[in-house]
Amino acid sequence: MHDSLKFETPENVQVRFHLAGLGTRFVAWFIDQFLMWILLFCLLILLVLVGVSLEGVLGDIVSIDPDEMNEHDLGMYVIGLILLASGLGSFVYFSALELLMHGQTLGKRACGIRVVKLDGFSLDASSILIRNVFRVIDTVPFMWLFPLLSQRSQRSGDMVGGTIVVNDETPEISDVRTQLAERSPLEAEFRFDASALKRLLPSDLEAVERLLERWHSLPESQREGLTQRLIEPLAAKLQVAAPPGERRVRFLEDLLAAEFRRQNRRLG
Repeated sequence: MHDSLKFETPENVQVRFHLAGLGTRFVAWFIDQFLMWILLFCLLILLVLVGVSLEGVLGDIVSIDPDEMNEHDLGMYVIGLILLASGLGSFVYFSALELLMHGQTLGKRACGIRVVKLDGFSLDASSILIRNVFRVIDTVPFMWLFPLLSQRSQRSGDMVGGTIVVNDETPEISDVRTQLAERSPLEAEFRFDASALKRLLPSDLEAVERLLERWHSLPESQREGLTQRLIEPLAAKLQVAAPPGERRVRFLEDLLAAEFRRQNRRLG
Protein backbone atom coordinates (compact mmCIF):
# COMPACT_ATOMS: atom_id res chain seq x y z
CA MET A 1 0.00 0.00 0.00
CA HIS A 2 1.29 3.45 -0.90
CA ASP A 3 1.07 6.11 1.82
CA SER A 4 1.09 9.04 -0.59
CA LEU A 5 0.41 9.87 -4.21
CA LYS A 6 1.89 12.64 -6.31
CA PHE A 7 0.05 14.38 -9.14
CA GLU A 8 1.07 16.99 -11.65
CA THR A 9 -1.55 19.55 -12.60
CA PRO A 10 -2.02 20.75 -16.21
CA GLU A 11 0.06 23.76 -15.14
CA ASN A 12 3.03 21.44 -14.38
CA VAL A 13 2.67 22.08 -10.65
CA GLN A 14 3.17 19.00 -8.47
CA VAL A 15 0.64 18.25 -5.74
CA ARG A 16 1.10 15.48 -3.18
CA PHE A 17 -1.70 13.74 -1.28
CA HIS A 18 -1.36 11.38 1.67
CA LEU A 19 -3.84 8.51 1.68
CA ALA A 20 -6.27 8.39 4.59
CA GLY A 21 -5.75 5.49 6.96
CA LEU A 22 -8.39 2.78 7.24
CA GLY A 23 -8.84 3.52 10.95
CA THR A 24 -9.53 7.19 10.24
CA ARG A 25 -11.97 6.28 7.49
CA PHE A 26 -13.83 3.92 9.84
CA VAL A 27 -14.18 6.62 12.50
CA ALA A 28 -15.48 9.06 9.86
CA TRP A 29 -17.94 6.42 8.60
CA PHE A 30 -19.14 5.72 12.17
CA ILE A 31 -19.75 9.44 12.79
CA ASP A 32 -21.66 9.74 9.52
CA GLN A 33 -23.77 6.67 10.26
CA PHE A 34 -24.66 8.06 13.68
CA LEU A 35 -25.66 11.42 12.19
CA MET A 36 -27.56 9.78 9.34
CA TRP A 37 -29.70 7.72 11.72
CA ILE A 38 -30.43 10.80 13.79
CA LEU A 39 -31.63 12.52 10.62
CA LEU A 40 -33.76 9.51 9.67
CA PHE A 41 -35.30 9.46 13.15
CA CYS A 42 -36.06 13.19 12.91
CA LEU A 43 -37.60 12.61 9.49
CA LEU A 44 -39.83 9.88 10.93
CA ILE A 45 -40.99 12.22 13.69
CA LEU A 46 -41.65 14.93 11.11
CA LEU A 47 -43.76 12.57 9.02
CA VAL A 48 -45.83 11.69 12.07
CA LEU A 49 -46.27 15.34 13.00
CA VAL A 50 -47.53 16.29 9.55
CA GLY A 51 -50.13 13.57 9.73
CA VAL A 52 -48.65 10.69 7.75
CA SER A 53 -50.16 7.59 9.36
CA LEU A 54 -49.93 3.90 8.61
CA GLU A 55 -53.44 4.02 7.20
CA GLY A 56 -52.66 7.10 5.10
CA VAL A 57 -50.10 7.75 2.42
CA LEU A 58 -47.79 4.95 3.59
CA GLY A 59 -50.56 2.49 4.30
CA ASP A 60 -49.95 0.30 1.27
CA ILE A 61 -46.25 0.07 2.07
CA VAL A 62 -46.12 -0.60 5.77
CA SER A 63 -49.60 -1.95 6.59
CA ILE A 64 -49.36 -5.03 8.73
CA ASP A 65 -52.13 -7.54 9.37
CA PRO A 66 -51.32 -9.44 12.59
CA ASP A 67 -53.61 -12.29 11.52
CA GLU A 68 -51.60 -12.91 8.34
CA MET A 69 -48.05 -12.45 9.69
CA ASN A 70 -46.36 -14.59 12.30
CA GLU A 71 -43.56 -13.37 14.54
CA HIS A 72 -40.84 -14.50 12.11
CA ASP A 73 -42.46 -12.77 9.15
CA LEU A 74 -42.94 -9.61 11.16
CA GLY A 75 -39.27 -9.64 12.16
CA MET A 76 -38.17 -10.05 8.54
CA TYR A 77 -40.51 -7.26 7.53
CA VAL A 78 -38.98 -4.88 10.07
CA ILE A 79 -35.44 -5.89 9.05
CA GLY A 80 -36.33 -5.20 5.42
CA LEU A 81 -37.59 -1.72 6.26
CA ILE A 82 -34.44 -0.98 8.26
CA LEU A 83 -32.20 -2.14 5.40
CA LEU A 84 -34.19 -0.06 2.92
CA ALA A 85 -33.93 3.03 5.11
CA SER A 86 -30.21 2.42 5.64
CA GLY A 87 -29.49 1.95 1.93
CA LEU A 88 -31.47 4.94 0.70
CA GLY A 89 -30.39 7.07 3.63
CA SER A 90 -26.71 6.32 3.03
CA PHE A 91 -26.95 7.04 -0.68
CA VAL A 92 -28.73 10.37 -0.19
CA TYR A 93 -26.66 11.47 2.83
CA PHE A 94 -23.22 10.70 1.40
CA SER A 95 -24.01 11.80 -2.16
CA ALA A 96 -25.52 15.12 -1.10
CA LEU A 97 -22.79 16.05 1.37
CA GLU A 98 -19.89 14.97 -0.84
CA LEU A 99 -21.34 17.10 -3.62
CA LEU A 100 -22.05 20.15 -1.44
CA MET A 101 -18.89 19.89 0.68
CA HIS A 102 -16.49 19.13 -2.19
CA GLY A 103 -15.68 15.53 -1.34
CA GLN A 104 -16.35 15.67 2.39
CA THR A 105 -19.12 14.67 4.76
CA LEU A 106 -19.56 15.79 8.35
CA GLY A 107 -17.68 12.71 9.52
CA LYS A 108 -14.88 13.15 6.99
CA ARG A 109 -14.49 16.81 7.91
CA ALA A 110 -14.32 15.93 11.60
CA CYS A 111 -11.58 13.39 10.83
CA GLY A 112 -9.72 15.60 8.37
CA ILE A 113 -10.13 13.50 5.23
CA ARG A 114 -11.60 14.11 1.78
CA VAL A 115 -12.53 12.19 -1.38
CA VAL A 116 -10.79 13.27 -4.59
CA LYS A 117 -10.52 11.85 -8.09
CA LEU A 118 -7.59 9.66 -9.07
CA ASP A 119 -6.04 12.58 -10.96
CA GLY A 120 -5.96 14.59 -7.73
CA PHE A 121 -8.79 16.97 -8.58
CA SER A 122 -12.09 17.48 -6.78
CA LEU A 123 -15.04 15.18 -7.40
CA ASP A 124 -17.65 15.66 -10.07
CA ALA A 125 -21.28 14.60 -9.72
CA SER A 126 -20.89 11.38 -11.73
CA SER A 127 -17.99 10.12 -9.59
CA ILE A 128 -19.95 10.86 -6.42
CA LEU A 129 -23.05 9.02 -7.63
CA ILE A 130 -21.07 5.98 -8.84
CA ARG A 131 -19.05 5.53 -5.64
CA ASN A 132 -22.18 5.85 -3.49
CA VAL A 133 -24.28 3.45 -5.58
CA PHE A 134 -21.67 0.84 -4.64
CA ARG A 135 -21.82 1.82 -0.97
CA VAL A 136 -24.61 -0.72 -0.35
CA ILE A 137 -22.54 -3.47 -2.00
CA ASP A 138 -19.54 -2.52 0.12
CA THR A 139 -21.46 -3.38 3.30
CA VAL A 140 -21.25 -7.09 2.39
CA PRO A 141 -18.58 -8.53 4.74
CA PHE A 142 -16.22 -10.02 2.12
CA MET A 143 -16.18 -6.66 0.29
CA TRP A 144 -14.35 -5.22 3.30
CA LEU A 145 -11.23 -6.93 1.94
CA PHE A 146 -11.03 -4.51 -0.99
CA PRO A 147 -9.52 -1.58 0.98
CA LEU A 148 -7.11 -3.96 2.72
CA LEU A 149 -5.83 -5.43 -0.55
CA SER A 150 -5.90 -2.27 -2.64
CA GLN A 151 -2.62 -0.35 -2.97
CA ARG A 152 -4.61 2.89 -2.65
CA SER A 153 -6.98 1.71 0.11
CA GLN A 154 -9.91 1.85 -2.33
CA ARG A 155 -13.21 0.13 -1.73
CA SER A 156 -15.08 -1.19 -4.77
CA GLY A 157 -17.03 2.06 -5.14
CA ASP A 158 -13.76 4.01 -5.27
CA MET A 159 -12.35 1.68 -7.91
CA VAL A 160 -15.38 1.99 -10.17
CA GLY A 161 -15.82 5.73 -9.55
CA GLY A 162 -12.13 6.50 -9.98
CA THR A 163 -11.73 8.07 -6.53
CA ILE A 164 -9.43 7.90 -3.51
CA VAL A 165 -9.73 9.12 0.08
CA VAL A 166 -6.90 11.39 1.22
CA ASN A 167 -5.95 13.39 4.27
CA ASP A 168 -7.23 16.94 4.04
CA GLU A 169 -3.96 18.24 5.39
CA THR A 170 -3.06 21.77 6.27
CA PRO A 171 -0.05 22.42 4.06
CA GLU A 172 3.24 23.45 5.54
CA ILE A 173 3.44 27.20 5.83
CA SER A 174 5.48 28.49 2.89
CA ASP A 175 7.20 31.83 2.52
CA VAL A 176 4.52 32.84 0.03
CA ARG A 177 1.75 31.99 2.49
CA THR A 178 3.50 33.81 5.32
CA GLN A 179 3.96 36.97 3.27
CA LEU A 180 0.52 37.07 1.65
CA ALA A 181 -1.40 36.15 4.81
CA GLU A 182 -0.13 39.36 6.38
CA ARG A 183 -0.95 41.57 3.40
CA SER A 184 -3.64 44.14 4.15
CA PRO A 185 -6.73 44.20 1.91
CA LEU A 186 -6.02 47.91 1.45
CA GLU A 187 -2.93 46.93 -0.57
CA ALA A 188 -4.93 44.80 -3.00
CA GLU A 189 -5.15 45.88 -6.62
CA PHE A 190 -7.61 43.07 -7.41
CA ARG A 191 -10.45 42.31 -4.99
CA PHE A 192 -12.30 39.01 -4.57
CA ASP A 193 -15.33 38.44 -2.34
CA ALA A 194 -16.07 35.23 -0.46
CA SER A 195 -18.70 34.03 -2.94
CA ALA A 196 -16.17 34.24 -5.79
CA LEU A 197 -13.45 32.46 -3.81
CA LYS A 198 -15.82 29.57 -3.02
CA ARG A 199 -16.03 28.79 -6.74
CA LEU A 200 -12.39 27.73 -6.74
CA LEU A 201 -11.22 24.21 -5.96
CA PRO A 202 -8.46 23.53 -3.41
CA SER A 203 -6.29 22.29 -6.29
CA ASP A 204 -6.70 25.66 -8.07
CA LEU A 205 -5.34 27.56 -5.09
CA GLU A 206 -2.59 25.04 -4.44
CA ALA A 207 -1.43 25.35 -8.05
CA VAL A 208 -1.22 29.14 -7.66
CA GLU A 209 0.72 28.82 -4.41
CA ARG A 210 3.17 26.31 -5.89
CA LEU A 211 3.77 28.54 -8.91
CA LEU A 212 4.49 31.58 -6.76
CA GLU A 213 6.81 29.53 -4.54
CA ARG A 214 8.85 28.44 -7.57
CA TRP A 215 8.64 31.81 -9.31
CA HIS A 216 12.25 32.92 -8.90
CA SER A 217 13.65 29.50 -9.83
CA LEU A 218 11.77 29.28 -13.16
CA PRO A 219 13.01 30.61 -16.50
CA GLU A 220 11.07 33.66 -17.68
CA SER A 221 9.55 31.80 -20.63
CA GLN A 222 8.22 29.07 -18.34
CA ARG A 223 6.85 31.64 -15.90
CA GLU A 224 4.86 33.30 -18.66
CA GLY A 225 3.52 30.01 -19.99
CA LEU A 226 2.45 28.68 -16.60
CA THR A 227 0.92 32.01 -15.59
CA GLN A 228 -1.11 32.23 -18.79
CA ARG A 229 -2.42 28.69 -18.37
CA LEU A 230 -3.47 29.46 -14.80
CA ILE A 231 -5.02 32.87 -15.34
CA GLU A 232 -7.65 32.09 -17.98
CA PRO A 233 -9.49 29.26 -16.14
CA LEU A 234 -9.19 31.10 -12.82
CA ALA A 235 -10.68 34.29 -14.25
CA ALA A 236 -13.52 32.27 -15.79
CA LYS A 237 -14.35 30.61 -12.44
CA LEU A 238 -14.14 33.91 -10.60
CA GLN A 239 -16.27 35.54 -13.31
CA VAL A 240 -13.84 38.42 -13.76
CA ALA A 241 -11.84 39.69 -16.70
CA ALA A 242 -8.35 38.24 -17.09
CA PRO A 243 -5.72 40.86 -16.23
CA PRO A 244 -3.17 42.08 -18.79
CA GLY A 245 0.19 40.34 -18.93
CA GLU A 246 2.10 42.73 -16.70
CA ARG A 247 -0.53 42.50 -13.91
CA ARG A 248 -0.98 38.73 -13.85
CA VAL A 249 1.42 38.03 -11.00
CA ARG A 250 -0.25 40.71 -8.89
CA PHE A 251 -3.62 39.11 -9.72
CA LEU A 252 -2.41 35.73 -8.41
CA GLU A 253 -0.89 37.29 -5.29
CA ASP A 254 -4.06 39.24 -4.47
CA LEU A 255 -6.13 36.11 -5.08
CA LEU A 256 -4.09 34.04 -2.63
CA ALA A 257 -4.00 36.85 -0.07
CA ALA A 258 -7.80 37.13 -0.20
CA GLU A 259 -8.18 33.37 0.25
CA PHE A 260 -5.75 33.30 3.19
CA ARG A 261 -7.69 36.11 4.87
CA ARG A 262 -10.93 34.20 4.31
CA GLN A 263 -9.43 31.07 5.87
CA ASN A 264 -8.19 33.04 8.87
CA ARG A 265 -11.64 34.56 9.42
CA ARG A 266 -13.23 31.11 9.21
CA LEU A 267 -10.80 29.67 11.75
CA GLY A 268 -10.94 32.67 14.07
